[in-house]
Amino acid sequence: MISARSVGLVLTVLMVIGFVIFIGHYAVSAEFFKVNKYAVEGNSRLKDSEIFDLMDVKGKNILSLNAEVLAHRLDASPWIKLSYIRKELPSSILVKVVEKAPEAVLNDGRSMYLIDEAGVKLEAIEKAVAGLPVINIEEPYKRAYAEAVRLISVINKTPELAGKAVEISGMRPEDISLTLNGLVILIGYGDYEKKLASYFSLKEEIAGRNIAIEYIDLRFSNRLIVKPVKKDMKWVKGAI
Repeated sequence: MISARSVGLVLTVLMVIGFVIFIGHYAVSAEFFKVNKYAVEGNSRLKDSEIFDLMDVKGKNILSLNAEVLAHRLDASPWIKLSYIRKELPSSILVKVVEKAPEAVLNDGRSMYLIDEAGVKLEAIEKAVAGLPVINIEEPYKRAYAEAVRLISVINKTPELAGKAVEISGMRPEDISLTLNGLVILIGYGDYEKKLASYFSLKEEIAGRNIAIEYIDLRFSNRLIVKPVKKDMKWVKGAI
């Protein structure tokens, strides 16, 4: 036989559970906890409102939001490299981001884009940006593009090329060429640091000979070939 005390204890437990459920439901649905404020730090390319829209949190209950899920949503923007999200009760979200820096311009024959260090398109643009190297490679030539991106990383770390007008072309990795202030340099595949160092070590000597140059060939190991121009060709002197 169940005692009155046991019945009372069961009823008390049920009442507590019911109260917890009611409070939980109220907390999840209450206006008090709906997100209506936000702050963003570290952004320059993206507007605060764009970041807020990407997270899709306006009017949603802050207690039900998962910071990892929100960070994943921010990954949809190619500009965002890293993000940190903090919920501040009762209704605010704080976001800190690290944006990517454009490393070059891609001209694929149809459009132009800012790209990051991995070759990912960041944003379509109307014209090249001063100070950024340009890759002139069409989309089908993926292997050549991958090599051009590797070459860009070397170019951007080479002080002698700072501020120079640099363009990269080629349909195959072995055909990669570098146009430096109008001078064509055949650079081919790989060993980019070594090849550029070879060019810069002989740059003054080449300029001292005062000869018109059609192109410089760096494709072969331990050998730099200078091709003089024909008499009717224009001498590109600026890069030397």
